[in-house]
Amino acid sequence: MAKISHAFIVSIALTFSPLALALPASQGDIPADGYTIAPGALEDALIAFATRNRLQLSYSPALVARRRTPGLRGEPPVREGLARLLEGTGLTAVAVKANVYLLQPAPRQRPRPQPVATVAAPAPAPRGPTTTELDTVHVTGSRIGRAAFESSLPLTLITNEQIRASGHQTLFDVLRLMPGMSGHHPRNVATENGASQVPSAAAASASLYSLGPRATLFLVDGRRMANYGLVSTDYGALTDLNGIPLSMVDHIEIAHGGASAIYGADAMAGVVNIILKKDYRGAEVGASYGVSQRGDAEQQRQYASFGEQTPGGGSVFVSVDRFIRNPLIGSQRSWATLDQRSNGGADGRYKAGYGDGYAYWVYQATQGCEDSDELTNPRFGTDCRLDLPRYVSLQPGIDSNALYTYFRQPFGDNKEFYADLRATRVRLDVQTAPFNAVVSLPSSHPDSFYGLGLNYWFADVGPIRSRTTTTTRDFTVGIKGFRDRWDWDVSLAQRRNKVENRITGLISQPAVVAEVGAKTLHFNKADTNSPEVLERISPLSTLGGEMVLDTLSGSIEGPLTELPGGELSLAAGFEARREVLTNRPDDAFLNGDVALAQEFDLRRASRNTSAIYAEVNVPLHEKLWMDAAWRLDRSSGYGNQVSPMFGLRWQPFKSLILRVSAGEGYRAPTLAELRRPITMGDNKGYLPAVDAPLPCAVPAGEYCVVDVTSRINEKLRPETSTSRNFGVVWTPSEEFTLSLDRYRIRRRSEILPIEPVAYPKLFADALVADEYGYLVGAQRYLGNYGSTEVSGWELNAEYRYQTQRWGNFGFRINGHYMDRLLRRVHPLAPELDYAGFGTPNRTVLGSVRWSYRDWIATLNAHYMGSATVSRDTPGSACEKFLDAPLRCRTPSATLLDLDLAYGGFDKWLIGLNISNLNDRRPVNYDYNSGGYSLVDDDPVGRYYLLSAMYRF
Repeated sequence: MAKISHAFIVSIALTFSPLALALPASQGDIPADGYTIAPGALEDALIAFATRNRLQLSYSPALVARRRTPGLRGEPPVREGLARLLEGTGLTAVAVKANVYLLQPAPRQRPRPQPVATVAAPAPAPRGPTTTELDTVHVTGSRIGRAAFESSLPLTLITNEQIRASGHQTLFDVLRLMPGMSGHHPRNVATENGASQVPSAAAASASLYSLGPRATLFLVDGRRMANYGLVSTDYGALTDLNGIPLSMVDHIEIAHGGASAIYGADAMAGVVNIILKKDYRGAEVGASYGVSQRGDAEQQRQYASFGEQTPGGGSVFVSVDRFIRNPLIGSQRSWATLDQRSNGGADGRYKAGYGDGYAYWVYQATQGCEDSDELTNPRFGTDCRLDLPRYVSLQPGIDSNALYTYFRQPFGDNKEFYADLRATRVRLDVQTAPFNAVVSLPSSHPDSFYGLGLNYWFADVGPIRSRTTTTTRDFTVGIKGFRDRWDWDVSLAQRRNKVENRITGLISQPAVVAEVGAKTLHFNKADTNSPEVLERISPLSTLGGEMVLDTLSGSIEGPLTELPGGELSLAAGFEARREVLTNRPDDAFLNGDVALAQEFDLRRASRNTSAIYAEVNVPLHEKLWMDAAWRLDRSSGYGNQVSPMFGLRWQPFKSLILRVSAGEGYRAPTLAELRRPITMGDNKGYLPAVDAPLPCAVPAGEYCVVDVTSRINEKLRPETSTSRNFGVVWTPSEEFTLSLDRYRIRRRSEILPIEPVAYPKLFADALVADEYGYLVGAQRYLGNYGSTEVSGWELNAEYRYQTQRWGNFGFRINGHYMDRLLRRVHPLAPELDYAGFGTPNRTVLGSVRWSYRDWIATLNAHYMGSATVSRDTPGSACEKFLDAPLRCRTPSATLLDLDLAYGGFDKWLIGLNISNLNDRRPVNYDYNSGGYSLVDDDPVGRYYLLSAMYRF
């Protein structure tokens, strides 16, 4: 018996598969001259076979990715020919109706018959069962199993084959280079975008349209992931991508544009749904080894997967993965420097020595100057300087272990039990420069010099190193089934993210004060500090945190009624979630002993949220469809909020689809945002006296010197957003598809750290006066004052070209252009356009794929446009930095990758990937970046990765 709906078949063909050949019925079963399909990639063989026989084959691209076929020669009938093409692949073809076949994993034994609906087939397939039970396909962007239409939201599919051909070994690297997405590097996350020397967290994440991680929702198999256990004020709440090994990923779906009406909070910019492998038959082992052309940044991966069918028609899948990557430090690349004099720029290295705050000079060589370039290269001068980028992690070190298992088993009448478990342990090593600050020494100290401040770095302590260990425990149990044509699903899931951060190289301020008072801490290189003193001023510091997300959810989906234009479909459901966040800083952080550290609190916070939603697809006409969604969210402390979404799709011609959608979004403050924003200890702010609403207590020329502190804002409100999308999909032939989409997203009541020093008139309530009414301080807090508007264009095109002699070719282009990124920190503040500021607003990812016999060659190109550089904000001048001209734009760049795969050996697939084939070195004129962009650039250079996979 079989349960295969028409919606299921067309869904795969139109939203998943690059092959959907619906041609007129074949007049003959055998071509006149027979078949000459050579051994090689299965997908290419299927395309040739379907085209020759005028068949429709429906499948997921991930199902056939990396599978090989022995080829086909002779004059067998269609069914026998399909069976021979699929021989040894673990797949079978199920006949749905005349000239329509569905590919699926082949069971090892005939499943127990189930009392379900029957699908009539012209004849039984000779090498597979004529009946099977299949899950309804749900595509990201809608909860309704897709019928014969495109989604109202633009969708991007990253297949397993594309992931393999990219050469990337982490999910972070795959996503950060997708057009329209931005990467959030572990080093930026750790140091709050470079604003802090204290690495408080170390995660890798990504987001859509420069709206930050708070606006992009990450799902695994359609369910929310737990946020990162250590909070990051600058990012609000993060989803750590390091805990999902690529060897376990089947494919990735990205829904672009606001999807809050469907998926709830955090989906203002879009949704990234990571689909893991499940129904796999057989066993597979693989390994890879990579090294840069310079002999560093080594990495290696070993993985194994096993899948089998259980008695009664169920299945079990188990996968393990181990991945190790060595760190890459700035000193291993010559371009990682703040000394840009060789490029016509300035020497922006950190000056050491005694001075008045503006001009420093060396009176006596301080600790660390013995390692300075200046002493070994005296033509540049006699002063001592610290080159910060030489110490930092260009690429963090990773040590990851992961286990994933999935189980499903039918029972009773039309029901199925399923469960999955994913456990990972990831160790991330991030390094930054040695701790540096201005030290004020008492006149009694032997290293004091006329009471001047000493610009100093603690070279004898060493760089600041953070070792973060993240443990993830995710499990899901559920029951799903169907009745008539309605599917239902009820599940219980727990997502747990636990983090421990051990930091060395930080400085204990009370210990330094004590050692300076005792004259046991020396700052002159002629005197050596004892190991005991160094241990006291720089003890090990720890930060711990955990996020636990429990979710109970249920859904139902099916056809409501038949309309003249087709079936009216409905999807509805509920979610109930409980989040618990725990932060455990050590005593040094709690007591404020760590120099220049932000203020940390020991806290445990929790929240209950719930939601109900409904979505309908209404065929208004055979060429016009309407999508509508409605979601009611309730978050404890913030009441109820309704998020609607509306979309239309019109197909005036067979080859043309026009789509438009509009929606509203809602996001309550996260548990991570109900805290103080980052503020350095002993931080001083310089506020223009002319803007000060109060007289200055500590005047300094044209400025007021104030103490900058932080506080919690208990009156935070939710953010809201609106989104608009318009797109065109053109498919003039089976070989060519083109889509062009226009998007615009507005986010209001944006939660941002307020800046009372920069805007004292706008945030007068944050200024602090003493008992006499004089201005002495300013308090930073998170407030709902900001707004952002982003708009742009997205282009996707794919073309396939088949030849008889020279194999098959595939061309793909994904492009993104952001024309506006308008930000305000306050409704009365000026609106600034950040499009192309700091990072490119034009990106293109293209590929050319050539398959010939047992070979597959893929050439990938990643283009990044130029970016504006400024010392301040967009529109400000960038004429000079220090004593040298400042170049105002970084140049554009193109990175090339080459991937070769050979499947001519029995059951083996051998691959060689060369990343950054043109060995392009980063060029960035922003002195804060240290020579390259963490978001876009490749710091490693040309890289070789050799891989091998064996399928049993």
